Amino acid sequence: MLVRLDDVPEIAEPSNDLVIRQLVDTTSGEGNLSATWVRLAGRHRRLRTDRSTRLYYVVEGDGWFVLGEEPEVAIHAGDVVLVPRGTTYALGGELTYLVVNGPAFVPGDDEYD
Repeated sequence: MLVRLDDVPEIAEPSNDLVIRQLVDTTSGEGNLSATWVRLAGRHRRLRTDRSTRLYYVVEGDGWFVLGEEPEVAIHAGDVVLVPRGTTYALGGELTYLVVNGPAFVPGDDEYD
């Protein structure tokens, strides 16, 4: 399966200062994983999911990430952050990233603090 970024509509999510494009979801895959392109301009609210492990790959830009109770770290293009299921986290900055969920993201998975 080939997915072209420009063929996927943008969805605004103003409560988290971002715009997403759902590249692979439960309707296009087998439910084993999902992949979403995200452009963040601000701060994503602190959250966790008990269902999936998440991998964040920073495509471009700079920002910060807080994982669990660890100190905030700077993130830059080329960085990868792995968030184990059940771990609370937050992020922010001016960046574009890919987030991959295994198993696939299902609406309602995110629990906000």
